[in-house]
Amino acid sequence: MLAPTPIIAACLAEETTSVDSILARPPMGDSTCPALTVAQLRRVVLFIEDNLDGPLALPLLAAQTGLSPSHFARRFKASTGMAPHGYVLARRINAAKKMLLESETPLAEIAVATGFSSQGHFTGMFRRHVGTTPGGYRAERDECYACLMAGEAA
Repeated sequence: MLAPTPIIAACLAEETTSVDSILARPPMGDSTCPALTVAQLRRVVLFIEDNLDGPLALPLLAAQTGLSPSHFARRFKASTGMAPHGYVLARRINAAKKMLLESETPLAEIAVATGFSSQGHFTGMFRRHVGTTPGGYRAERDECYACLMAGEAA
């Protein structure tokens, strides 16, 4: 594991804060679609975090709350501002970013560990959401680390 630079530490702190902020956020529901209860939201968010490496289909997530898939999807979006699939994808991308920042784990292993069906699928989704490939993201980390080390040596 690499020693965290200030940039890496800030990225990791941002990822931790995003889950905490979802759980701490007041429900966004309105009269037409109430939000999930705090207990339901906590249960499903923690379930997602604990199972990022596996399938997280809508019926499985809905089962965590005791709601039908369609009702769960509406209430989840009312609670978080995001559709369940979008939230799961964002958490998978963020988990992959953390692994890319903290380790030299091969991309294929990161893809599997974060629930993507293949390295190609992972690379495509990562590029779409982050703006660079996982390899490019890791290379940027290495460049930042080299610059910081060169600055400390001066």
